[in-house]
Amino acid sequence: MINKILLIGAGNVATNLGLQLKESGFEIVGCYSSTIDSSGRLANTLHTINLHDLQHLPDHELILICVPDDKIFSVLVQLPEDSKIAYTSGTISLQTLRPYPNLGVFYPLQTFTKEKIIDLKTVPFFIEANNSQFENELYELAKNIGKQATVANSEQRKQLHIAAVFVNNFTNHLAYLAKNHLEKHQLSWENLLPLFEETFVKIMESNPKDVQTGPAKRNDIGVIHTHLTELSEETKKVYKAITDSIIHTYHAKL
Repeated sequence: MINKILLIGAGNVATNLGLQLKESGFEIVGCYSSTIDSSGRLANTLHTINLHDLQHLPDHELILICVPDDKIFSVLVQLPEDSKIAYTSGTISLQTLRPYPNLGVFYPLQTFTKEKIIDLKTVPFFIEANNSQFENELYELAKNIGKQATVANSEQRKQLHIAAVFVNNFTNHLAYLAKNHLEKHQLSWENLLPLFEETFVKIMESNPKDVQTGPAKRNDIGVIHTHLTELSEETKKVYKAITDSIIHTYHAKL
């Protein structure tokens, strides 16, 4: 079973995984980041070594790469081929990377920030590896710390990530636009929080299509036009794109 883990990265994902892995009894043997100060802070928090390069690595059983997608390849080529290596990306296909003997994916489907450490027991993990033995080891690791562990190939993981962008990133941006709009008109964002909460309660309890409401669902062109006249050009594009999609969903001719 994997116990000694070397972390590469010191951002949101690395911080959350590092802290939770350590709390769960796993040994974090070192941290590395291209930003030495960041890895130093995380290493201090985890009471481990701050690595200054990838040439002299401490004894480890897994290297866990927690860096942005566009940095994975440049990190991977610096690592020893005999190491067991996994990365946390939702989109990078395993088949597009250099075929190390033990290369896998350890993808936590959640949004992470350093400021709020997520309980991994609420997080589903999606696992893939280029051989069954290593895949089983990653599966057991995920099962020990996460809500559930699921083996998913690169195509499935990509589709999950696309859906996650809609649920998290787009929703967060829409909330930002709403907050910005209210502040422009000197109104409090607090007024929307009960609505925001109820929206997510309904989504979690029902099929989202069944609980849709609002002017686009009703195809109320008058209200939609009034709203559009109040918005900036950029925000208007977002409003119109989503409105058109809702109208198409509920009013498209069969």
